[in-house]
Amino acid sequence: MKTAISAKSLPVYLQIAELLARQIKAGYWHSGERLPTEAELAQRLSIAVGTLRKSLALLEEQGVLERIQGSGTYVRQTKGSAQIYELFRLELNDGPGLPTAQILDLSLQGLPPQWPALVAPGGDCWRVRRLRFLSGQPVALEEIWFPATACHDLQLQELGDSMYLFYQQRLGIWIARVEDQISAAPAPVWATLPVRLTPGDCSGYIQRVSWTPNNELAEFSKTWFDPAVCRYSSRMSQ
Repeated sequence: MKTAISAKSLPVYLQIAELLARQIKAGYWHSGERLPTEAELAQRLSIAVGTLRKSLALLEEQGVLERIQGSGTYVRQTKGSAQIYELFRLELNDGPGLPTAQILDLSLQGLPPQWPALVAPGGDCWRVRRLRFLSGQPVALEEIWFPATACHDLQLQELGDSMYLFYQQRLGIWIARVEDQISAAPAPVWATLPVRLTPGDCSGYIQRVSWTPNNELAEFSKTWFDPAVCRYSSRMSQ
């Protein structure tokens, strides 16, 4: 068992790009709307203008924004995106927030028999337990299982804030689709501060199964979240 480490943070410019993308998806800015000036936005986000420009350039490259010289930066109408947190559905009750994580435990385990068949019988999986934060505020507990087939030797420091980015960079696996089942459930026995859930508390609950583009099972996860501070949100467009 390997325990207790803060997940490797994304570079600041990428954090800001992800936060802006989540705000756009949440409807803070609409298609065709002009964003505040770079100076205003940098001040609002407490970052240097140079860092913001790098974030905006990335979002322009991904087709999320359009920058018109002499006019400003505008939201583009897009069909899908390349954002790291595209499939992360938790938001603060007063806005999206930037997801980060603290890893509580990493261990090699046999998969419980009643769970989705991530590995053949007798095969091992990695189990990751994490605290989840949104813009620095603790909101949820998360348990993730994925096959150990491609990485029998894994260190805590290899895991970052985004598991899907880890899968891409370390395992060469892309998550193409997920299925979420949402309900309420008791918080797990390993519930701990600073999340305001104690073992047995009624909490929001998400059970997720994830697949690769080849329709192979890639991940099974369980998330217990505090509905007093966050919510599950899924948006659709035609």
